[in-house]
Amino acid sequence: MNVLWAHDHTFYFNESGKFFSGGKLPYAVWERYLGVFDQITVACRGKKASSDADMAGKTLSSGPDVDFLVLPSLSNPVNKMTKRGYIEQLLQEAIGKADAVIARVPSEIGAEAIRVARKMGKPYAVEVVACAWDGLWNYGNLQGKLYAPFSLNQTRAIVKDAPYALYVTEKFLQQRYPNIGGKTESCSNVEIPEPGEEVLTRRLERLHAMSPDAPMTIGLIGSLNGRTKGIDIALRAIAKAKPQLPATKFRVLGDGDPARWQAMADKLGIGSLVSFEGVLPSGGAVFEWLDGIDLYLQPSYQEGLPRATIEAMSRGCPVLGSTAGGIPELIHDSCLHRPGQVGILAEQIKRATFDRKWLIEQAERNFGHSRQFTKKLLDAKRQAFWQSFGDAVKQGSLKETVTADAVRVERAAQSEAYTGSTGTTSSTTSSTTSTSSSTSESRERVEAL
Repeated sequence: MNVLWAHDHTFYFNESGKFFSGGKLPYAVWERYLGVFDQITVACRGKKASSDADMAGKTLSSGPDVDFLVLPSLSNPVNKMTKRGYIEQLLQEAIGKADAVIARVPSEIGAEAIRVARKMGKPYAVEVVACAWDGLWNYGNLQGKLYAPFSLNQTRAIVKDAPYALYVTEKFLQQRYPNIGGKTESCSNVEIPEPGEEVLTRRLERLHAMSPDAPMTIGLIGSLNGRTKGIDIALRAIAKAKPQLPATKFRVLGDGDPARWQAMADKLGIGSLVSFEGVLPSGGAVFEWLDGIDLYLQPSYQEGLPRATIEAMSRGCPVLGSTAGGIPELIHDSCLHRPGQVGILAEQIKRATFDRKWLIEQAERNFGHSRQFTKKLLDAKRQAFWQSFGDAVKQGSLKETVTADAVRVERAAQSEAYTGSTGTTSSTTSSTTSTSSSTSESRERVEAL
């Protein structure tokens, strides 16, 4: 059986035709599906590498039985208007050759692939990996805020009717994007090698050896592009706490241009404390980097279930994080702050600096909790889910559901077109025209969830 997998992820490719990922989608991810399907076509965005520098820190995603279908970005409003027909044509051709579709959402390419699959009566499943609202509302520009309610509703509609839905969280995404009547499972898309007890032993020895006035090394892993990882919050919190702290270092690992963040650090008076250290290959190099951190921060505005937080926990790092996404499912309540709460994070940093007992308690707790994300446990859970989906595809038991779903979608589209032609303002149209008020109301509703 063949499957088309769709998402907005941007892969880099070189002259040899091989595709690379910025660490999130190496070939090992495709092996999860190849245990059930014979061939995968990855519908995605792509960028041709112009130099060796473009490939720095990237991991190989190409491999046996995996092909790539590079599409124009549908996140670009101009492309959405001018190239949607072309993209639909390419997807129809690819999905016509596939037995099923898997879409990772929220994503525009994923949403379009589901729309085409429904239209063609093809079985499909979704992987829900993040909150559409949080990602766009906190992206940092007006366009993101205006589009947030539309993406929220689009993702909810996709997930609601999906015959199969895999969530990366235990509760958060299930509450915002409920599935009605399909088969669901919660299984993180983050997996770590099982950490040995010696990791915790070394961590505890490090913490016990620290004197009360010892320098604290704080770390954060996240892309420097955009503001979703809360780097601005971390910088402002450290600056606020600095007068009461001993010598402190703040190390940041992640791709992107650090210039804007270094400028902010300089303006806040902590420029000499901050080092932006680029990217490292996933696995051992990142773990070694985390072993040199005393306190890990994840003050994100938006998350699904953050890989870096789980990796930090697996190295026994005490962690402070925001309540975004699935972070509250990972760390203790005493370690949480609401996104953007600089003052609370600053107080938490001060406590962590001087309360060695608390640091040790969090190190032990996080190390133990991280073990539920080991590859062995998650592989078994994920394999059972995809095997069930593959069996249903093979038996043809999903076709009736998908066909009925396609009819509902078509009727809804016809109804919307009818109300628009008669002068009745549909909910979608009214959302478009009353931008500021509807967006504000939507934000209040989402934050209440």
